[in-house]
Order: sequence, then structure tokens, then C-alpha cells
Amino acid sequence: MKKRSAERMTLKDVSVYGENELDEAQVRLENITLSISAGEWLNVVGVNGSGKSTLVRLLAGLHTFGAVGELERGFAGERGSPIVLQQPKAQLFGETPREEIVFALEWRGIEGQEIAAQAERALERAGLSELADEPWSRLSGGQQQLAAIAAATASVADAALVVLDEVTSMLDESNRDSVLRMVRGLHREGTAIVWVTQRLEELVPEARVVALREGTVFFDGRARDFLYGEAVGVPAADPSPVSPCLRAGLRLPYLATLAIELRKLGKLNDPLPVTSEEWRKVMGNAADKENKRAI
Repeated sequence: MKKRSAERMTLKDVSVYGENELDEAQVRLENITLSISAGEWLNVVGVNGSGKSTLVRLLAGLHTFGAVGELERGFAGERGSPIVLQQPKAQLFGETPREEIVFALEWRGIEGQEIAAQAERALERAGLSELADEPWSRLSGGQQQLAAIAAATASVADAALVVLDEVTSMLDESNRDSVLRMVRGLHREGTAIVWVTQRLEELVPEARVVALREGTVFFDGRARDFLYGEAVGVPAADPSPVSPCLRAGLRLPYLATLAIELRKLGKLNDPLPVTSEEWRKVMGNAADKENKRAI
């Protein structure tokens, strides 16, 4: 795969070919063209087998056999980017959070006198200072995931881009919120985030979503449009544009399904709500209208 410098991280006409379990030729990605800006948050979604994992491995800079096309890593640098996986135990080498972070810093070549201070800062950022020397068996799945993220991003200078591959898929709501808070904190500090998720309720309305289908980019746009489709030009008698989310083979979150049904009944107008804050505003406006009618 050809690599050359650029200000943005860009994939141009990238395809990845491999073999399936029957040793048959298989296209994992086909003619992928997209770019990521420094400091951007990019959500990647798609059904199992759509090519998500292959794409994010490329974005993280991991070598992928059978890849052709152009990859310009730009702001992400040539060294490769931290990647955090769905199963934290699959990438934890130390016996405790502190050991894991120290190991990661040593692997990156951080000077010995700097390691202790950077490890403490990483533990504090992850909210793991009091659990720094506890064995993994005493930490929850969410705390283990926080440790994996802390180790991946312990050296802030190296974290221009962090790739997170379905890291909340097996967590409860409390642990999921903790992980999201930490990653959003990294994003506020200027780190670009590639966030792979099947939990579509995590999407923020104006955030960018790239949806894959059968190894191709099926959708690249705002989360609100991904969930609901664009209503522009749709006849009033049929205010129900087909959701790109459904066409990608994914299941809509419950509240998104409700919003679409209410739009069909003429009880909700675009832009349809996505977040709980938007729903509260919509329901508050509806209640005000009902009170005015009653008066």
C-alpha cells in the first residue's frame, strides 16, 4: 500500500482482499475513500462482517495483508495509533492498571524518570488512582476497559488519533458512561477519535457517521440523517423517508423508532429528536401546546 504525507488522514480507493474460512477469495473492503481531520470524532457502524474491523485496523496503522490503494496518515503520523479492543483482557499484559500503563510507556520509549509521573496522570485521568495496584480480578469490566484506554493514551503526545473498536458493547450503563466520559475528555484535549459501535444510542445528532455495508462506505454524514433519513422533498402524505440505518441492516434505537412513528402520525416534525435532552424539549413543547388548547 502506498503511503505519503498529507495534512489530513486520507484513504483513497482502498481495497482489502483476503480469504474466508473455506479458503475462498473474499473482498473485505472495496474502493474505500474517506478522510479524517485532526481532532475529529468519527463514528463507524455496520453489521458484523461489513468490514468495520478491517477498516479500523487500517486507520490505526496496523499492517493488513491484501490491502491496495493509497493511505495518507497525515496528522496521525507514521508510527501507528493506539487501538482499544472490545475485550480488554485480550490486550492487557500487566497484572495491575499501574503495571499496564508503565509497560505501555516503556514500550513507547519514554524516559525512565518520566514514566512514574505520566503513569500517575494516566491513572488519575481514568479515575483509577485508588485501584492502581489492584489485580484485574478485583476490577469490573468497565474498569479494565478504562485501564486499557489509559495505557493506550498514557503518552498524550502519541495520541493524535485513538481507535476504539466496540469498547462499550459488553459494559453496563454505569461502566459505559465512565468509558465515554474518558474518551470525550481525550477528544476535548484535541485527540481524534474513531469510535466503532453497535449501540446507536451513543450517537450525537450532528456527529459524523460512516456506515459500512458489504465492505463499502454506504453512508457518510450526520448521525441524525443516518437514523432518520432526510425529509427534504418527501410528500406531506408520506413523511417517512427510509432510514439509512435500516438500509444498512442495523436496528434503530427504541426512541428513534418512536420518533419515526410519531412523524408518520403528524405528531412530530423534523428535525426529529435524538438525545434525551432533545426529547425533553420536544415533550415540553407538546405539553405547552396541550395546556394552551385546554385554556
